[in-house]
Amino acid sequence: MDLKKLVFDIVNCSWQGNIKEISCNGLYVKYNGEEAVIGGSTVPAKVRAYMLLAKGISEGKTEFEVTQSASFDECGVMLDVSFGCPLKVSSIKKYLEYMAAFGMNLLMLYTEDMYEVEGYPHFGYMRGRYSVSELREVDDYAASLGIEVVPCMQTFGHLGKFLRYSAHANIAENVTVLLPGEEETYKFIEACIKTCRQAFRSKRIHIGCDETRGLGLGKTFARSGSCDRAGIFKIFNEHVAQVTEICKKYDFHPMMWSDMYFSIAAPGKGTYDTEIEVPQYAIDSMPDADMVFWDYYHEDNDFYRINIEAHKKFNRKCIFAGGIWTWNGFVPNFRYTYDTVKPALEECLRGGVKSVFGTAWAYSDINHMQALFCLAMYSEYCWRGLDCTRDDINSVGEFVSKTSFELTEAISDFFCGLVGDFNIGKLVLFSDPLINLLCYDYDLPAYEKCFAHSLEIFEKYPNAPYIDYYKALFRAALSKVRLQQTLRDNYKAGNRAWLSDFADVTVPGMVSEFKALSVLFDELWHNDQKTFGFEKTANDFAAAIARIEYAGRQGKRYINGEISEIEELEQEPLRGEKQQFLPVERVMNTLA
Repeated sequence: MDLKKLVFDIVNCSWQGNIKEISCNGLYVKYNGEEAVIGGSTVPAKVRAYMLLAKGISEGKTEFEVTQSASFDECGVMLDVSFGCPLKVSSIKKYLEYMAAFGMNLLMLYTEDMYEVEGYPHFGYMRGRYSVSELREVDDYAASLGIEVVPCMQTFGHLGKFLRYSAHANIAENVTVLLPGEEETYKFIEACIKTCRQAFRSKRIHIGCDETRGLGLGKTFARSGSCDRAGIFKIFNEHVAQVTEICKKYDFHPMMWSDMYFSIAAPGKGTYDTEIEVPQYAIDSMPDADMVFWDYYHEDNDFYRINIEAHKKFNRKCIFAGGIWTWNGFVPNFRYTYDTVKPALEECLRGGVKSVFGTAWAYSDINHMQALFCLAMYSEYCWRGLDCTRDDINSVGEFVSKTSFELTEAISDFFCGLVGDFNIGKLVLFSDPLINLLCYDYDLPAYEKCFAHSLEIFEKYPNAPYIDYYKALFRAALSKVRLQQTLRDNYKAGNRAWLSDFADVTVPGMVSEFKALSVLFDELWHNDQKTFGFEKTANDFAAAIARIEYAGRQGKRYINGEISEIEELEQEPLRGEKQQFLPVERVMNTLA
């Protein structure tokens, strides 16, 4: 593979001087204006060296020398292709190229039920599942770039999309969790692991086992009548032990999410906490699997430091998974990603954690290619260590992704400065015009300012990637948040002229904006992703447009005297209630 051409094509560098490649530890770049020396101990190191060469040349430097060593043995991304956003194979390969340009060497491919399994036709049915040949193509291409692809599956919880079919009720503990201790359960798991062995060359596999909510409280409880903490730990470890043995049979060493050890130990405390003590008997009976400590939410160093120390008590390899905030809403939250990644990776460096990756989840309304800037938040801590600065991240992130830091900040304002799980932009976008369920403690005038300011910033970057989509998204959200502040007040004030203008001008304008956005979303989706999963957001857009049109018709009926009142607007809003983590369905209708 021509690594220079690969990188120079990505970053649009056309320099044609002589390049000498050498062997070295880490990476090395030297440039004198006419020729260059490039070195890298691995393929990703060498690809990153070419990226740094192109960056220096593009910045107009006439002479420079760079030496870097990786602080992490493994640094990469968990790319979610299961939560309704299945990337095309060609898009995954393009993503791998960007990863290599940043100097990353690990792709965790999170699939849940998104791959074919012999004997289980419902597994991934109508969800865009990957064939073994597709997965092999991804794995082969990654190997050519020096990137290990680790299959990431689920062997306990998070299987609701498969277990919803009654044909598999016999292996269901509840609607999302597999039934432990059942022979047919392990027959199914072995079939899944066998497929992974056929598709991937890695000797490692991620078996999931996180958030197994209701474990021991479904069929297991019906059989045993017991659900104390020690009993649940026993069930959990015995199940993981059986899965681990299956992994060994297929020459895999497993890793697993670690959260259940902490959740079982302290119910109600949250996934992780700074004061949870996992019982020694649970630690002693834990099978031979690496532990993946994940957290996407905290912004203080102490949280990560304390939990890294807690993981060391297990005497297992500890891997850290932070967030790349691609989930829960149409655009990445670059700001919240940085605020949580910075303290996490600092404490990983101080605590001796050698394997890290960012999890890029996708909930049916995001394109992973929009979040390439976030990869720099991981790569630069890997290659610069504790000396890494925000300027280092911005400089590399802007160069490779072609998205400026100022633009990432404006995009992040779709979340209006709130924590990542709370996407006010998405809630505003899909909120119902008449049944206003956004009337709790939300500061709608502040959100209006956020959206308007971002639109001003977008005008400065007419050639930025996805800029037309961002403009359309924020315009639609801005129109909706303005409507939520004015419609009911004008109705209650009897402002018939305003209502007439609303029905004749505002509604057609909003419908036009939403239709334009839905078309851009459609194009963006199908450029990079399989068609499955698109229907979810397509239905949401259709519902939003239908309700805007209905609001206009109701306005006309009221003005024309066909109805004496608009019933929805007669309801007095209930204010003061906090609704931080509100699903979109809850603002679209009253039955969700």
